[in-house]
Amino acid sequence: MSHPRFPLPVRFDARARRGSAAVACTAVAFATACACSSTSSDSGAKAAAAAAAASASASPSPRGSASAGPIRITDAYLPQPASPDVAAVYFLVADTSAQADVLLSATSVPSAQVSLMTESTSGGAESMTPLADGLPIPGNSEVALGPGGYHVMLTDPAVPLKQGGTVRLTLTFRDAGKVQVDVPITSLLSDAQTGSDPASGGSDMTDMPGM
Repeated sequence: MSHPRFPLPVRFDARARRGSAAVACTAVAFATACACSSTSSDSGAKAAAAAAAASASASPSPRGSASAGPIRITDAYLPQPASPDVAAVYFLVADTSAQADVLLSATSVPSAQVSLMTESTSGGAESMTPLADGLPIPGNSEVALGPGGYHVMLTDPAVPLKQGGTVRLTLTFRDAGKVQVDVPITSLLSDAQTGSDPASGGSDMTDMPGM
């Protein structure tokens, strides 16, 4: 039975108002959470896109390759020289036949004096020696020309050798004949300073003039 001073409709109205307020607060909290989640998702997507773009731009240094008969030239590159008058070309040369061959000489465009060389260390001193009889390439094997070992030396090139350019090297073999390979000029620091390239023959040559 209702008491005259506390009519039932008053209690129902208060509860209804509290319920409406709770629903409204829940809706606001849900909307805020959705907005924060959307912002976080957008930030994550932007970060992922930036990382992908950076990865795509960090492409490996270019390398040259060519072949003639059983002779295969791969991983050819020329680090931009520190000195304008001397540079070195590195590559892998493979003889895919059972018959041995010999790399006799090389020429270049732009023109330069080109020599086949080997570097050695004796008593803590480094020295370079011309390969007067050429570089033997055993059958069914490969020989690495790289920092600290065999290399093709370019002396007094006709034009400055800058990163991004190309040198056309013509290699003459005793049996396979001539092989032309376009050699990209790459970064001195990334390719030659550490001597860690796959064509490396050992220690680096950055202490040598122009290397």
